[in-house]
Amino acid sequence: MNLYSNDYQKYIKYKTKYIKLKNSIQQNGGNSLWIEENFFSEKEFNNILEDLRYVELKKDSRSNNRETLCLSPTKYKNIYEKIYNNSKFNAFIDSIKDKNCIIKLKPSYPIEYRKYFTGSKGMSWHKDLSMFEPNCFEIVLTLTNNSNSNFQWIENNKIKSLSPNPNTLVVVRPESIMHRVTPVNTGERTILKFIVEFVKKGMNDNLKKSELFNEINKCPF
Repeated sequence: MNLYSNDYQKYIKYKTKYIKLKNSIQQNGGNSLWIEENFFSEKEFNNILEDLRYVELKKDSRSNNRETLCLSPTKYKNIYEKIYNNSKFNAFIDSIKDKNCIIKLKPSYPIEYRKYFTGSKGMSWHKDLSMFEPNCFEIVLTLTNNSNSNFQWIENNKIKSLSPNPNTLVVVRPESIMHRVTPVNTGERTILKFIVEFVKKGMNDNLKKSELFNEINKCPF
């Protein structure tokens, strides 16, 4: 990478910022949960919304409490680039990942576009499934939200709650923290759910567990 390019300078700026903020970020669930509001710039976020304007969701056989579309990385290449090639996003992930790992920017699992509608029961208490070794990060970006539904998690034996505003980023380490989405009695919430994979230093790739392929086969494309 050109040391004098604008993208590189942005990367260094955001990496420095998030390394400094790492301790305060980690108070949201130790090293298992991170929450960032107003994450993308207004322009970046609006561009993501624009790319999704005419996307039609499908029934999700995994749950009748949401509608989903798993986004093909070829058909929806622009969305993948806006997330995985974003310098601020990469710097943030780099600042919170395990130090013996490097980021793998081409995901093995598709980005999911989801809607939780009025009458949805949300998602019950659970820990995210581990599909890789080393574990990936599971990430949710709230797109729109005029619902009364909350994201809740258990921290120090207490239930904490958040009503995510648009452009809120939530990062969870699989098999770690218990969390749920409460029922939607009014309104609706739309999200992107996606992953970031890692490779241990000195290794060529990560290990993909059978759970990964089981989940892909259930994904509504």
